[in-house]
Amino acid sequence: MALEPTATHRLGHLSDTHFTASGVLHDIPTAPALAAALEALEALPIDALVHTGDIADEGEPEAYAAIRAATEDVVGRTGWPVAWAVGNHDLRASLREHLLGLPPGDAPLDTVQEVRGLRIVALDTSIPGRVEGGLEEGQLEWLRSVLAEPAEHGTVLALHHPPLPVEVTAMARLHLTGQDRLAAALAGTDVRAVLGGHLHYATASMLAGVPVFTVPALAYAIRLTAPGTGVTGADGGRAVGVLSLYDDGRVGHSLLATDPVPIAASTPEEAFLSMGVDD
Repeated sequence: MALEPTATHRLGHLSDTHFTASGVLHDIPTAPALAAALEALEALPIDALVHTGDIADEGEPEAYAAIRAATEDVVGRTGWPVAWAVGNHDLRASLREHLLGLPPGDAPLDTVQEVRGLRIVALDTSIPGRVEGGLEEGQLEWLRSVLAEPAEHGTVLALHHPPLPVEVTAMARLHLTGQDRLAAALAGTDVRAVLGGHLHYATASMLAGVPVFTVPALAYAIRLTAPGTGVTGADGGRAVGVLSLYDDGRVGHSLLATDPVPIAASTPEEAFLSMGVDD
């Protein structure tokens, strides 16, 4: 009898790359962290990539072209589908044209795709000119229609503004508004996990019985050093997430550091022995 369930799907979860036309944000180069994240994910059996928004920092065409070039080689080798969610720093028209190769337009960019029976829905929570997020009633109607028919392996929802409590008071105004409306749309559906970004630090919660996960930003992380007061920016602590979906219905979300701290290498047997595990 197997001790652990079998993962049917694994998704690479990255967020907040904040690419710029110059390639630098706050004196930090943006491309190396993305390259490290993709390299880490390529070593794993990943089925698809999910980017939960703030792809570019100012919506510049050159920034979207740069991230498109940075991902297309890996995507070309692996065949990974990519779900892109729109963040508050993104510009919809520029993103459509210069990243996705679509005609420019300002309507919310909501997408759905299936990967071996797993449905991935990306919802556009951006509100042009605002930092907080929201969903129009038309988007919620569309979401309800998509979820009306269950997918074989369920659904993963990706959005930029995560529907969960914000620990840092200085960032509370950045939250997703109307979370109760989204919860009502998810209740009783096949949604197994919600993936978000925006906060620049990793956290987790629940919405309508569905787990919600965020990842640190790939541009720069925010340290949760003083809940209730302020934030500390950090060139370090960046990470990419891996969402694993199991055949018994459970999900798991793990972080892979893109700013690794070197450690002594060991074989699995040596690692077990160091922990006092015999078999």
